[in-house]
Amino acid sequence: MILFVTIMKKLLAAVSSGLLLAFSWPSIGVFPLIFFAFLPLLIFEERAEKGKSVFGYGYLAFLIFNLITTYWVWHATPGGSVVAFLLNSLLMAFAFYVFHKIKKATKPRLGYLAFIVCWLSFEYLHLNWDLSWPWLTLGNVFANAPSIVQWYEYTGVLGGSLWVLLVNVLVFKAWTADSGKRKWIFPAFVVVFPVLISFYLGATKDLIMGKSTHEIVIVQPNVDPYTDKFNVGYEQQLADFIVLAKTKLTQNTALLIGPETALQEGIWENKLEVSYSVRAFRELQKQFPNLNILVGASTYKMFGHGEQKTATARQLRNKHVYYDAYNSAVFIPDSGQVQVYHKTKLVPGAEKTPFPKILDKLASLMLDLGGTSGSLGTKNKVHQFEVNEMSIQPLICYESIYGDLQKENTNLIAIITNDGWWKNTAGYKQHFEYARLRAVEQRRMIVRSANTGISGFISPYGEVIESTNWDEAICIATDVELNNEITFYSIFGDYLGRLSVFVAAMLFIVAFVKGRLKK
Repeated sequence: MILFVTIMKKLLAAVSSGLLLAFSWPSIGVFPLIFFAFLPLLIFEERAEKGKSVFGYGYLAFLIFNLITTYWVWHATPGGSVVAFLLNSLLMAFAFYVFHKIKKATKPRLGYLAFIVCWLSFEYLHLNWDLSWPWLTLGNVFANAPSIVQWYEYTGVLGGSLWVLLVNVLVFKAWTADSGKRKWIFPAFVVVFPVLISFYLGATKDLIMGKSTHEIVIVQPNVDPYTDKFNVGYEQQLADFIVLAKTKLTQNTALLIGPETALQEGIWENKLEVSYSVRAFRELQKQFPNLNILVGASTYKMFGHGEQKTATARQLRNKHVYYDAYNSAVFIPDSGQVQVYHKTKLVPGAEKTPFPKILDKLASLMLDLGGTSGSLGTKNKVHQFEVNEMSIQPLICYESIYGDLQKENTNLIAIITNDGWWKNTAGYKQHFEYARLRAVEQRRMIVRSANTGISGFISPYGEVIESTNWDEAICIATDVELNNEITFYSIFGDYLGRLSVFVAAMLFIVAFVKGRLKK
């Protein structure tokens, strides 16, 4: 009976933390829950004797967290979603387990520092390896409330993770103190003070914007990726796109933006200007001479004779000809040559084979949502598009959840995506909300075109100026002000993650040495 009660208490702690984490997430629940979501797990860990138990029940908590918040991945790739759920939960549980081991080998104060830096190290490393999946970085929890994290311009999203972890530790300390010694003032202060700083930064919002404006038009074509994409010819899809765009285009329009997969024609980069789609847009530019166009496409590059092939090169069937396939942003300026940016942060499994030296033989088994197999290419000649006063940073779909990708010398972020794969779920809503954090980190206006999902304009303070609804073909336009100021975060990037990795490594060494000495 005692054993049963003990197991039930452990299960309750794991399930409670998993549910609190999940229901704090954007489009799932309310963010204040995140400030004590780890409390049940920390109470359980304090009483746990065995590391295996900490790992096992921690894994259960984080699996619940992953399943509830990212269930929608199943619609795009059932097999990939199972791998994502299991692996991401495993990594979270491992970070929690390492904290437990360090805490047991050292002092509690160092142990709870280890909890913070181990988790931040996991999040940072998860941003920078072949199986990167940072969707559940804790700092993303404030995506639908950017007004309270305006200081992300200094810390990036990992600053939000640090805030969450620190408050959870302080709440745990207050909760487990003797009833007569419980002090909630300090945890409350740590919650409130960053919010006050954020409100102060938000009060200065009018100081950073430029004076000139640029008219930008966004098209949301609403092509069903499961049916229309393959059943409607690329000529007709492009014609429909242009008809929709003309409902808002004027002689003053500076930029027309369309989503990822807007062009269904397979475009060879050595024949850009003669492709059907580019010629159609050139005709549109004759009617609107100031118009620049940015749209998504699948492009291909043929390797010339003797040219060195990349690791992602593919061979044309039955021919000694090699090429690379890309998920691309195609920029057609009002004058000058067409430019192409290739997506650099590829979706593991769907767009690239992780750890290619090991798994290349399995490449043919990987699903590519764009209709090809194997890894896409990532090599780039351009990383931003320059025209007139605009310096545009293109981000393609998955790239927009990475804060450290933006370039310092750009003044406008353009996100193109196809969120229709996830159907009408929390996925497309979260994806849009995360873009609001990118705006704050860089203090850049964001223009976002989704095939379907949410398209819109986002201010440098994360405010939604205008947005669309799910499952509607629509075109929207607004005048955009550009900002050339550079934020602290845009210069130093995820320095909190790098610092955490260093501190975590030092704590691990200390714990290892003390553990050896005890033996």
